[in-house]
Amino acid sequence: MAARFATPSQGSLNSTRDKGNGKKPISPPPQQQPEDPLLGRIDLTDFSVDSEAGEDGLVAEISASVYIANKLFTISSGGSDLVTLTGWKDPSNPEVVQQLDLTGFFTTSVATFGNLIAIAATPDNYDAIGIKTPESQIRFYSLNPSGKLTEVGVVYTGFLTDGMQFSADGRQLYIANEGQPNANYTEDPVGTVSIIDISGKGGKGGKGGKGGFSATEVKFPALDHADVELQGSGIRSIPFSGKAGITTSFAEDAEPEYVAAAGGYLFVTLQENNTVARIDLDTNSVEAYIGLGWMDYSKVAVDLDDRDGPPANGESFSAIFKPLTGQQVVGLRMADGIAAWEQGEDVYFITANEGDAREYGETDANGDFDATYLDERRNGSGGSSALNYGSVPSRYKLIVENAEDSALRTKALVLSGNLADTDPTNDFVFEPAPQSSATRTGTPVSFGSRSLSLFDGLTGQLLWDSWMTDTIKGTAYNTSLQNIAQFAGTYDDGRSDDKGVEPESVAVLEYNNRRYAVGSLERTTAGDKTVDPNDIDPVTQGGLLVVYDVTDVNNVDFVTYQQVSRSPEGLEVIEASQSPTRRLLLGVSSEFDSNSVELLDFGALLGNGNGAAYLLSDLAKPITYQTL
Repeated sequence: MAARFATPSQGSLNSTRDKGNGKKPISPPPQQQPEDPLLGRIDLTDFSVDSEAGEDGLVAEISASVYIANKLFTISSGGSDLVTLTGWKDPSNPEVVQQLDLTGFFTTSVATFGNLIAIAATPDNYDAIGIKTPESQIRFYSLNPSGKLTEVGVVYTGFLTDGMQFSADGRQLYIANEGQPNANYTEDPVGTVSIIDISGKGGKGGKGGKGGFSATEVKFPALDHADVELQGSGIRSIPFSGKAGITTSFAEDAEPEYVAAAGGYLFVTLQENNTVARIDLDTNSVEAYIGLGWMDYSKVAVDLDDRDGPPANGESFSAIFKPLTGQQVVGLRMADGIAAWEQGEDVYFITANEGDAREYGETDANGDFDATYLDERRNGSGGSSALNYGSVPSRYKLIVENAEDSALRTKALVLSGNLADTDPTNDFVFEPAPQSSATRTGTPVSFGSRSLSLFDGLTGQLLWDSWMTDTIKGTAYNTSLQNIAQFAGTYDDGRSDDKGVEPESVAVLEYNNRRYAVGSLERTTAGDKTVDPNDIDPVTQGGLLVVYDVTDVNNVDFVTYQQVSRSPEGLEVIEASQSPTRRLLLGVSSEFDSNSVELLDFGALLGNGNGAAYLLSDLAKPITYQTL
């Protein structure tokens, strides 16, 4: 599972009347803008022991907040059976308030509206071999002003619930059900979207819910369905995706990750398919599949090699940053996170283009992994079994046709000769290995585009990508994610061969009559860099956020970056009216060894000076580092 969070809509954190006396609390005045964007951080490592597995589990991957009686509470989950409630009445001194133990389940996402909390829970045996794949469920809780959680409903959804988002009025909850295969890919459940209608507090119910909750399941029709429009390019599906004999339909192949609602539509990322599905919320049906296309790495200066060495002065390979132009390979965007907004009569969405391979199999008694499905392979060098693409680094990971025997994974996914037609599903072919070690001639395809991208939600047209030249006040800049991370001292060249900085999630928010997009880069880290590793804490400063001004979708500009805890995953917008400081806040949840939740003052983040410093650097010069 690659993504586990959907950024809440701006209206999803509404104030709630004090349940004790029925009166609306008096809000304090806004505080002054702080100098440091970081208001507070809580490390949940000590609270991360999974009771079922008896080992540490992630507890701070995804978070959502409730503001009640002038107090802010944040609920966090992250792949274990634990869900943790923290209190942020004083953001500089957050504390753990309560922890739920959902033994027998692992949690994948949380969402909030008012004092209602939704927790996505999936049975621990979801990917077990030899059993029928079990469905997931949404558990609803109410939160009172003292911080007590009370369960008010359970609704069964679909297979492996992932990202969630409440509608702006709180009357519906949108849920991506990923439908990921089981451990050895002998079952491939359908991916779906659940729409839960909510009225009152509800009560416990069975399938479809009872009382205050009722669910509708939206299924993904075939690509050639008469009522579905195909837009964009590069839609990947059978036979270029999925397991032969197991994956028999697009519905099974589709693995929904994030959801984002705007303008009467729900946009859903189908990451492995390089597609966004657009669902009409009036009819609860899919009306379009939008292919997200690819990044042509031959046209930009990009570092695709984790062995740029030999390393100098005792540094590791990961200290070397060497972007090159002219590498004949493309990267499918394969978006994970998504955010959407309405602007006049138009609707837009922005994606975090992480990329994701499929790897399934079993681990034997010796701890060795035996892959029964794998669609990636390094380019290699020499020999008849090597992929052997000329300008592509030998260690770079490319998409290949799955085969049970790794020695047979020699058919590489390449661009087809059908790019001029209007069918975005004809963009690929599998290129077989040559009879000798001759260099192949096709343009191979890789995972992810190491970028953020902005699309017209109605036409599917690409409007902007962070690889494009950024012209600010008449001056051209390179504001690519990799260059920004390198300037910040957190670029990890050890990831250059495998999706790079891995853009994970994205949030869109309004501040001072401007609209901004914030992206989290999951695979930035600290240490072994061109800066002294002693200057950066790999836990509290290993991650990176980037901010772009998207007010004018035809003229997107880089604004700044901010270091956060390592491996930032979930982003959450907390409006000023719902904030203990009465200022707009950004919540960041970080997994891996960070296991932390942070609150940042967004105004202070915009004014941190990092953006201006980057634009003055050599890394921002497109004459040196080529852009689109």
